[in-house]
Amino acid sequence: DEKHRRPFEWKRANPVGTLLQMRNYPGIGWIGLVFFLMTLGHMMYPAVWAFVSNYRYGWNQQQIGFSLGAFGLCGAIIMATVLPRIIPKLGEWKTAAIGLTFTALGAFGYAFATQGWMVYAVIVAGCLEALADPPLRSLAAAKVPPSAQGELQGAMTSIFSITSIITPLLYTAIFSWFTSPTAPVVFGGAPYVLGAIFLTLAVIVFVTKVARPTPREVERMHTQEAVTNTV
Repeated sequence: DEKHRRPFEWKRANPVGTLLQMRNYPGIGWIGLVFFLMTLGHMMYPAVWAFVSNYRYGWNQQQIGFSLGAFGLCGAIIMATVLPRIIPKLGEWKTAAIGLTFTALGAFGYAFATQGWMVYAVIVAGCLEALADPPLRSLAAAKVPPSAQGELQGAMTSIFSITSIITPLLYTAIFSWFTSPTAPVVFGGAPYVLGAIFLTLAVIVFVTKVARPTPREVERMHTQEAVTNTV
């Protein structure tokens, strides 16, 4: 849309500049922090899922692949069937709160799943965690003007990239420490506990700092959804 374009600026054409620019929009900083904590917690799965599963349950590559497939399938089902129905009834804020809560609870569940079958039970019980990301992005998009939507997506991608660098080092180090002979307590689920703490912090920040959308922001979200559905 030509009328929503803004002049190109080099200082905003980089990850740091994009993140700094987001400070100019009220409320977006708290959503960015929630997204950072959520991603920081959730990225524990690709970092150590295979290691933890092999260590705790003796799973081979095929069994690990099946568990990851089940995780992804449950999330896809929720996003395809539950998400489109729950947002019109509860709105983006409540839906995101529910999703974030289940994300944290699921992480604690994996941490204390001492047998392989428990992992699948947690996958099914915690599948509503898939509700967190889309409404959170919608809430963020509603707080910036149309001319800054691309910049917002760039900022969120930057946050994701930062956590992608941090988490493999962090969670593998925690796993290595708590499964070593010198560990004060041998506990293979330790990385999941740390991730659950980050996710719990995300819930706390969200419910205490992220305001419910104003009528104008709700209208903006609905307009964006209508445009997306027509593309």
